[in-house]
Amino acid sequence: MPNKTSHVSSIHAPILCLAGFMGSGKSTVGTALSSQLAWRFSDLDERIEEAAGLGIPQIFEKFGEPAFRQLEHEQLQLAIARVAERNEPTVLALGGGTYAQPANADLLRSAGIPVIWLDCPLETLLHRCLTMTGRPLFRDESSFRALYQQRLPSYQQAAYRVDSSGEPSAVVARILGLGIVTPGNPENLILGRPPS
Repeated sequence: MPNKTSHVSSIHAPILCLAGFMGSGKSTVGTALSSQLAWRFSDLDERIEEAAGLGIPQIFEKFGEPAFRQLEHEQLQLAIARVAERNEPTVLALGGGTYAQPANADLLRSAGIPVIWLDCPLETLLHRCLTMTGRPLFRDESSFRALYQQRLPSYQQAAYRVDSSGEPSAVVARILGLGIVTPGNPENLILGRPPS
């Protein structure tokens, strides 16, 4: 099988990925962060739905999780390639399970893309998700807790961790406080990347 990651290993436009469990605020914080930086915002789940012509719950229902994960990996590759081709600084919100898939984590590492884990207390995540719809892996509280524990070691591998339990503006401020991105000239935004 050919190595599909080689074409994304030399990205010049900055890209920053937000990882975290469902309800951690990836889309909300990503939108606010991209606005602050004057970057483009992209939501991987939305890209998947557009590509499939179906909502994520329907993809799971009709084709199962393995097919969804394959589509997710392909869309992640395409999202990274788009940033490289268009030289378009981008904040990319990953799906809740994206970074827990080794192939995706390897792809992001090999491309030198910083990943920030939006860490949030489990009780806060649960409270947020009880009021949300369209989450195919949220069945009940016990399975929610089990899935969180299963994915936690993957999130902990992210290069950066930010507490996302507060207001989105405070979370954005914490991300900017990491010193890896600063508002201003896009060419000077990535000040340092984690070792690959």
